Amino acid sequence: MKKIGIIGGLGPLATVKFMELLNDDLEKITDNVEMIVINDPTTPDRTDYILDNTKPNPLPNILEMVKKLEKCDVSIIVMPCNTASYFFEEIVKNTNIPFINIVLETVKYLANKNAKKVGLLATLGTIESGIYKDLLNKYGIECVIPNSSNQEIITNIIYDGVKGGNPINLDDFYKVVNSLKDENCEYIILGCTELSALRQIKNLDDDILVDAMKILALNTINYLNIK
Repeated sequence: MKKIGIIGGLGPLATVKFMELLNDDLEKITDNVEMIVINDPTTPDRTDYILDNTKPNPLPNILEMVKKLEKCDVSIIVMPCNTASYFFEEIVKNTNIPFINIVLETVKYLANKNAKKVGLLATLGTIESGIYKDLLNKYGIECVIPNSSNQEIITNIIYDGVKGGNPINLDDFYKVVNSLKDENCEYIILGCTELSALRQIKNLDDDILVDAMKILALNTINYLNIK
């Protein structure tokens, strides 16, 4: 039996929503896949560390989850967290199990769409790390990020809204989306799994929104070559 190993808890709600996406796709094609999740919500905040390397490093927790998944003999490892992809190179150095990078899969999806200019909604850690911008630029795609006031709105939606379980004002969300549309962005990446969870919870169906977590789920299935 094929086994999908999931590095979870980054955050917990996003992990659950990722499993729902996988389950929706798996139910359509097979029941011969096992999902194994290591869910560690104590992993230090990725943005905090990226912005200030004196803060607790989340990498040891992530690598510990990788080792636990290895012991379960998983076929593939996925991590539904965009910001944690900052540690991608260190992760792949420490395992021989194939690891799917959510950022790379999303950028390749946009390249296949012949995108030339896209917006990015993400944590400040993801934006400051350049993991999306640098890769998009390698594929010839311009990356537009929100201005400081709009980034604050997105940060509040991620941390206070989705993670904190507080009410979310979708008018604020679409204010940022529309500002990126006004800059002629062809697509807007939901580059944080909390924003992907928001899309599922609120049934956001704007065609301009590219859900990185949904792309990760689809490519996990494709990688396993499930018939």
